[in-house]
Amino acid sequence: MNELNISSYIRIMQPGFKTHDKQEAAGVFLLSSINDQEYVSNNGYWTSNLSSKKISRLVSQDDPVPDGLRQASMEQTVIDATVAYFKKEVMPDLNPHLKDDTIDKMVKLISIDMTIPESKKKSLMAFHETGDDATFLAEVFLYALNRPNKKQSNTVEYQDAPLLAEANYECPLCHKKLVDSIKGQAVKKYRITQVFPAGLKEETAAEFAAVYPIPLKLDALDNLIALDEDCAERYLLSPTVEEYGKLHEIKTQLTKNYAAKLSVNDVQLEDDIRTILSALGTIKNASELVELEYEALRIDEKFDAENFILKNETQMQVVTYYRYIEKVFSNSNADFDMIASEIKVSSMKLEKAGLSQQDVISQLSEWIRNKAGLGTESLLACNIVVSFFIQNCEVFHK
Repeated sequence: MNELNISSYIRIMQPGFKTHDKQEAAGVFLLSSINDQEYVSNNGYWTSNLSSKKISRLVSQDDPVPDGLRQASMEQTVIDATVAYFKKEVMPDLNPHLKDDTIDKMVKLISIDMTIPESKKKSLMAFHETGDDATFLAEVFLYALNRPNKKQSNTVEYQDAPLLAEANYECPLCHKKLVDSIKGQAVKKYRITQVFPAGLKEETAAEFAAVYPIPLKLDALDNLIALDEDCAERYLLSPTVEEYGKLHEIKTQLTKNYAAKLSVNDVQLEDDIRTILSALGTIKNASELVELEYEALRIDEKFDAENFILKNETQMQVVTYYRYIEKVFSNSNADFDMIASEIKVSSMKLEKAGLSQQDVISQLSEWIRNKAGLGTESLLACNIVVSFFIQNCEVFHK
């Protein structure tokens, strides 16, 4: 529940009601603020489909908001009547013991939702700050009604790769996998989270800043961490100074460890890569001569959709080592076209044999390792050389 929409709105309000504290009852009660208006029925906006199943599908984000209700909510007459309904019907039904809790949850959701423009956050919060809770809840309801009511994308984004790699694809708090594979598809199980969260109250922000300073940019990589979805939600909805301090220290350690790992690897890897390229330079006759492709394709065009992690590892290796390998080749006497032709033929044979992309890379790496006479500890260097030829269009074909 990280974004404001009709689903999250109903789920926050439901436990705070006295008599409409069940999902269907809460959904119908809230939507009736618009649907029961005479103006709505007279102008063709009314919807008859507010069944238990419909409310369930709205809350589970399987259905969009009925178009008639959304269209009606744009009319000033409907807006005014909705505010009046919240004052007359909704506020009296809020449990007096839980009213503040309910409103506070709504405020926190608005503050952590990075998809809401800052100007909209300010206009909504203005009602809350003046103590006009009925108008605040009504205006938030009208806004939620018009927002996309869809499930968050399960697509693992390429730009998240450095943060996932830094955490070793495991939540540093609960140690659950951040990326899962379901029916061959990479499924997102994480949320990129701000360590110093946006939207804190001034007093709370000052307490956080006393522990560790506020970053210049809250969305900079050094203030972002990959967490399990549940851990991210628990932290962002009610962050404490202690939790902030702990998360900041975890982030600092992850960054330090990852940088050290890359630094140590670089020294050995560059020596191994030189050895590999030197060994490949001994190829004087290709088993078959094939036409090489010099118009580079993007790597994300060459990998199957389910191979997200494999694609990201390849992309990171290319970004880090491509220019280095290119430079070593240019300073050597190796016949690059001959080597590339041999790599391409081997790749085509493995692909035609029906091997997975992971197995193609493994087989090519093993072939290169044997050619260079290196041990198993040099497999990463071999993979990096294969990544170079993937980028150079000699491995994997559309």
